[in-house]
Amino acid sequence: MSSVPAIVVGGLGRCGTSLMMQMLYAGGVSCVGEWPAFEGSASMFGSFDPNAFAALRGQAIKLIAPAEHPIFDMPKHIVIWLDREPHEQAKSQLKMVSAMFGSVATNRRSIRSMVAGIRSERPSNMAAVGAKSRCPTLLMSFERLLTQPTVATDAIAAFLQSHGYKELNVSAMRRQIRRRYPTCYPGMMEIELLETPAPIGLARPSPGRPEAT
Repeated sequence: MSSVPAIVVGGLGRCGTSLMMQMLYAGGVSCVGEWPAFEGSASMFGSFDPNAFAALRGQAIKLIAPAEHPIFDMPKHIVIWLDREPHEQAKSQLKMVSAMFGSVATNRRSIRSMVAGIRSERPSNMAAVGAKSRCPTLLMSFERLLTQPTVATDAIAAFLQSHGYKELNVSAMRRQIRRRYPTCYPGMMEIELLETPAPIGLARPSPGRPEAT
């Protein structure tokens, strides 16, 4: 069994959780799921395994809207919680919904509704994984990642190293960040990344499920 805690990368969607997982993977952290989205069966809606989650050690797992998952016992873990400016996050969520299910209205009313949901659901979702209460937590914004990549990466590395993750390739972590404005991206970054090879020679992802402990 690994002596280092699991890393829960949490957020409410379209806030940089995939980017954070890419950074951790590039830095040498074992991750649940496959690059670039790291959405394995152990972390997705409808197939989340609470027992496997409780046993998780020494790996990072991405949980979107964790309050929606049947979490019972929690592992020994630390939390990296991602936030984003709510209006831009709402626009990006609506963009994703349109891409998956067909065009939806993106106007002031729909954005305002999404923003209200993001703000009201944040506390319960953070509480679902013990963020800022029982677990050591690093709060990181999407905007900080994109506009201050060196400062942000150094803060992430320092947080992880303080909890036992000593061997990190910090330069490789930083290289995963594509410098751009933090406003809602016009395309689908996920689709573009599927055509980009994963970093080579670093931590191997654990497809679908956490490692046995």
